[in-house]
Amino acid sequence: MNKFLNVLFICVIALCVISTVSASDTPDNATISPTIGSSYQISSDLSNDEIQTMFDNAQDGDEFVFTDKEYKNISLVVDKKLNIVSNKNSKIHTLDQITDRAKNLGLSNSFGFYFTSHSSGSILSGLTIISNSDYGVVVDSSDNTTIRNVVVQNGKTGILVKNSNNVGVLFNNISKVTGNGIHLENVKRSTISKNTVSYSKRSGIHLSNIYYCNVTNNTVHHNGFNGISLFNKTTGNIIKYNLAYENPNGIYINSISSYDVINANTFTNNKRHTDYELGAFESGNGLLFGADFKTAKEGSSSRLEVKYNVLTHNEGYQAKNNPELPVFKLGDNWFDSTDDANTFVCPMLLAGIMKMGTFSIKNGIGLQMYDTNGKAVNEFGTFDIKVNINGNQYTAKFVNGKAIIDANLDPDTEYEVEVMIGGKPVKYTYKTAYGDKNDGPDSSTSTSPDGNHGNSGTKPDDSLNNDNGASKGGNSDNGTSKSAHFANSMNFGVYGTNASGLYQDSSDNGDSALTNGDTNAGDSNEGEQSEEGEAYEIVPPSKISKEITDTSGLVVLSIVSIMGMIIYGYWRKPEIEN
Repeated sequence: MNKFLNVLFICVIALCVISTVSASDTPDNATISPTIGSSYQISSDLSNDEIQTMFDNAQDGDEFVFTDKEYKNISLVVDKKLNIVSNKNSKIHTLDQITDRAKNLGLSNSFGFYFTSHSSGSILSGLTIISNSDYGVVVDSSDNTTIRNVVVQNGKTGILVKNSNNVGVLFNNISKVTGNGIHLENVKRSTISKNTVSYSKRSGIHLSNIYYCNVTNNTVHHNGFNGISLFNKTTGNIIKYNLAYENPNGIYINSISSYDVINANTFTNNKRHTDYELGAFESGNGLLFGADFKTAKEGSSSRLEVKYNVLTHNEGYQAKNNPELPVFKLGDNWFDSTDDANTFVCPMLLAGIMKMGTFSIKNGIGLQMYDTNGKAVNEFGTFDIKVNINGNQYTAKFVNGKAIIDANLDPDTEYEVEVMIGGKPVKYTYKTAYGDKNDGPDSSTSTSPDGNHGNSGTKPDDSLNNDNGASKGGNSDNGTSKSAHFANSMNFGVYGTNASGLYQDSSDNGDSALTNGDTNAGDSNEGEQSEEGEAYEIVPPSKISKEITDTSGLVVLSIVSIMGMIIYGYWRKPEIEN
């Protein structure tokens, strides 16, 4: 009996040890579970003051669900981490006055929702804001806050983000405001993506003093000042895959720029405005540099990079420099032309002209964009082009530098192909491929009409990943524009004349890091180069993640083995002693 009790005691001790080991292996964040917030229903019979009181009495992480279709006279301060949502696309009519709660914070402008520095991590989603206020939504010193799937109509400014980090402005629709649609001021490491901004009286997206931000996949059209505007200092920002059309200018760059990248955008069909505030001849451009634009000289890694953009059918220039600035060398871009005579680039800009070629696929035709070095480009703006194959008309859409037309062609057969480039048909002799694949590798014999090819880029990612990296580009050089200004509308078969001529070197041999500007073009608190792979995430990852190799099982197995050996030895002890 004593032997049995001793063995039982050993087993209990071993089990306690195993439990202790298992508990110690648990990740630290699992022992401190985040509090699940309460959820509150907000009905339309509640007054603004009653809703504000609920917000003020809430705990961090609480959720407020707007359950009815329409709410009147709303102006709410969010001073905690709250999730404010609607699953019914509730319409919020904002108050046109400043509430007592706002006055107590020292605010002097009216708004629909105001996120303070205590609201970091909040989410606003699913609401339609009919604004009668200065601002539809304000995010002020509120880090990690997300404005998502929100519609803002009317009012002065749609969404204002200032003095904040890691903010997400995603999938929103802003229209008919009298100011800027989306306005960012002193913002770092934030993502502005998948938004549509239209019919604002100012810029669709206004960027001032922004650092290491992503401005990607936005559509801005029919805005009164510019599609996208950059002012003051801009450092390490990625501006890619945006579509800007029917604005006075597609993008207006008037900042001190360091490590910025403006690649793979489509700036097209932007119109001249006779009453444009900078002057009629400063409108109608795909890309326009302002008088305050400055960047590093050619060869510097911090120089602004502008390449692989689609700059077509703009009524002014496809790209235009300010006459007070030195000549600037762009990277390779597409100007809806295969030669330098018809790209219509300002004489104070030097431009690399991308080319178009073909590659073979089964039963169809493949079109590929190339840069001036003959390499295929797969980071590129999106546009449509007309193609004639044996008398049949097709519309090809370029995505990621490539267009595929499934024309049900016979394999291993030559066809005469006409591609409409710059209002003129360009002819190719094209041979289809054998095999079962729908698209084949780039043909080594594929040529653009003038025999040139073009450069590889990076495959665009439709997620909200930040692929910031050091930008590379050309330089600035002193020069003056002496060319006339030509009309460049869709009604013309040829879209102007490229006064820049061929791509050529124009280094200014300057000693300063910035041509005509400050040595430090960035924020003194930021590093010189943006970080790769940083992504804005609505739900941040756990700070302490469990390792892939979990050693707790080995520890437990070892203890069990030791326990077995002890028990076996204990049972054998009398035999050994005998």
